[in-house]
Amino acid sequence: MTAEPIMNTGEGAASGEEIMTYQEDVFRVCLGFSRNPVEAEDLCQDVYLKALRKIGTLQDRGALKAWLLRIARNTCLDQQKRGRLFRLFKRSVARDDARVGPAQEGEASARERLAELKEAVRRLPAKQREVFVLREYGHLSYAELAGTLGLKQGTVMSRLSRARKSVFGQMNRGKS
Repeated sequence: MTAEPIMNTGEGAASGEEIMTYQEDVFRVCLGFSRNPVEAEDLCQDVYLKALRKIGTLQDRGALKAWLLRIARNTCLDQQKRGRLFRLFKRSVARDDARVGPAQEGEASARERLAELKEAVRRLPAKQREVFVLREYGHLSYAELAGTLGLKQGTVMSRLSRARKSVFGQMNRGKS
């Protein structure tokens, strides 16, 4: 059996080193979708395996970040379709709640706010959630979001605005 090359290393091709410069952004996007750091790490590994296999298909090195985050988004959405992410998130929150003791009240309050945020993001419609996660966790510009999602920039902006209003509205309602 002969080994296949993993990536195209011809002139103009991005290297594995170059795509690793975005590993923090990829992780944040995966975490934004999965809401679980362990699951996000697994998703990142899947993203990088897919990216390394397909690196030769990338036409514009300037679009490397958007291309990589599109792979991350699609990988996360595929995983969500299988239904595993929500079950893992639920178990994680239950474990965290069980560990809270009286000496950890301040930490518990922060954990509650984080749980509220996670729940508010989870409640968003899928189209708003993906724009919100890619923008807030992946730090994509509006133009990069539009390119990644195949949408017009105005559509991205309106979905993001609605998502932010919904998330922060839910968070503020939780305070009163």
